[in-house]
Amino acid sequence: MIDGLSEKITSGRIPVLRLHYSSDPNKRPGTPAGDEWILEASQGYIGGTASPRWRKEMEIDYGALGGTRLFPEWEQWVAQGQIVIAPFQPTGYRLYGSYDHGWRNPAAFHVHGINGDGQIVTLWEFYASNVPVAQTARIILGECVVLGDGRRFDGNPFAGQETFKVADPSIWAQDQPMADNTMKSIAELFRRSGVYFTKGERGGDTMVAEWLHGHYWKDPRNPLLRITTNCPKLIWEIGQQRHKDDPPRVALHR
Repeated sequence: MIDGLSEKITSGRIPVLRLHYSSDPNKRPGTPAGDEWILEASQGYIGGTASPRWRKEMEIDYGALGGTRLFPEWEQWVAQGQIVIAPFQPTGYRLYGSYDHGWRNPAAFHVHGINGDGQIVTLWEFYASNVPVAQTARIILGECVVLGDGRRFDGNPFAGQETFKVADPSIWAQDQPMADNTMKSIAELFRRSGVYFTKGERGGDTMVAEWLHGHYWKDPRNPLLRITTNCPKLIWEIGQQRHKDDPPRVALHR
């Protein structure tokens, strides 16, 4: 067998060949050329060769990231003031909104802006649980709202300036019982309150994280996506995100 090349038979009786970087003599650990290559290649990974991301991507250890934080240096990134910035007036930015529905789990509406250089900033957020659709719509439309339980929410300061608003496709499911014994979607209830959403694409946290890692925050000192301090819950949530453990079969069959 060639160095760095291994083979196995999966539980589904599928033969798999695995090619490791050490199959290249110039990248083989323990050789001068290989050690130099590893030192240089690992510079792009936080923690070098000990990084879970290095172990997953380069050592083909698919479970290495399971349970680890998506952004292990998030607190340092926030403190540096490049990704998280002070609020500002987005003159020259094209604005759009995004909505994730929730009831027991919080619902979230964010206003984002993009400028002519493709730089994106998240400007403002509404984030709360147990807020009815009608009241959420009023907040999105710029009204201050006080709920029966005493909670007060400021209205969207950019109401009417958004070019469009996108929402999770799940809100188009007709699963809300009405007084006339019909079923309506959350999207329809928003429309009745004057808020019109465009159906977004399903992606999930993992896809978003890959975009952030691989593109927008590839260089945290020069980020292509920033967040203002008017979005404290988003900032907190990003710091809490963790890699999901790979189901054993998925890890084996990749």
